[in-house]
Amino acid sequence: MSTAVAPPAKLPPLWGNSYWWTRAGALLGLASLLAGIVMTGLAAKHLGSCGLPNRLTNPSLAIEVARTWEDVLEIVGPCEAAHCLQSKDDNGCYASGDCRTICPDKVRSLAFEQSVDYVFIVIYWLFFLYLGVVNWKFCYWERFGVLTQLIGKVCGAAVIAAGSFGALADWRENDYILQALAELHLIAGPAPAMRYFAYTKWRLLFLAIGAASPVFAFWTGKSESGGARRSVFSQTLAWSTALFALSTAWSGVAASIYGEDQRLEIGAGRLGLVIIAVTLTLATAQYWRGGTMAALDKLASLPVLGFLANLFFDKTASRQTPNTDPNHTP
Repeated sequence: MSTAVAPPAKLPPLWGNSYWWTRAGALLGLASLLAGIVMTGLAAKHLGSCGLPNRLTNPSLAIEVARTWEDVLEIVGPCEAAHCLQSKDDNGCYASGDCRTICPDKVRSLAFEQSVDYVFIVIYWLFFLYLGVVNWKFCYWERFGVLTQLIGKVCGAAVIAAGSFGALADWRENDYILQALAELHLIAGPAPAMRYFAYTKWRLLFLAIGAASPVFAFWTGKSESGGARRSVFSQTLAWSTALFALSTAWSGVAASIYGEDQRLEIGAGRLGLVIIAVTLTLATAQYWRGGTMAALDKLASLPVLGFLANLFFDKTASRQTPNTDPNHTP
């Protein structure tokens, strides 16, 4: 008489009573990453890295931190690099009559990118709100329960505040960039204040990502164990994310305070990598809950891996023909 083997019981959620606490964070992080890739692609399509002031390589950041009209005109001006051959049949003119050649393709590309950026702002704002909420609710370490809960609530409030005010500064920065691009044909006043709002935005966003680190530092926090073993992989990934977030926040805030454009560009790139680390940590959190080996067993049992194994399996090589040699002794 054979008995059917019951499937293993599903582990309870990592946080709270819903699996969506981790899933929502992974989806918001992924959405932020995809939106950032789209933004970068839109800027690179017509601008590239040539003709940017202060030896910057990111055209989106260059227009954000432009100090003067000369910087703006340099960004949208003609560039002879092979990947920057835009049309050059327009001029940007000062009220005094001095004119510079500008590329209308670059102006249109930047204007469209900034319009799309409003959507990106909403997405990453929701992502920071999420990080603030999970810090507030789930930051916990059993050895110092009261202290770590207090840290989580303070840092969670800081993430929400800094992320919200940073998104607001980003919105104002977009308005000023679009204003600058619209005024290129008759430059009569000082350059719009996008640089001020850009540095305010970056300072607050770096602060927000640093303040979001406690929930990863005290992984897995306030959770229902359900008999699950702690995964070394998941724990290491979460700790690495916390350390990377703190170091990025430290260097990024310093660059923002001192107004160093090149250091800010490096910090902005690192911030994107932190979001990747956060997304990966949240996406694998529930899957790896029962321990690393249990997760690898579940991974090996996925139907897609079985399909790929059978697809590339050489069946002819596996067939064994009987040995008919009479001198052969087994």
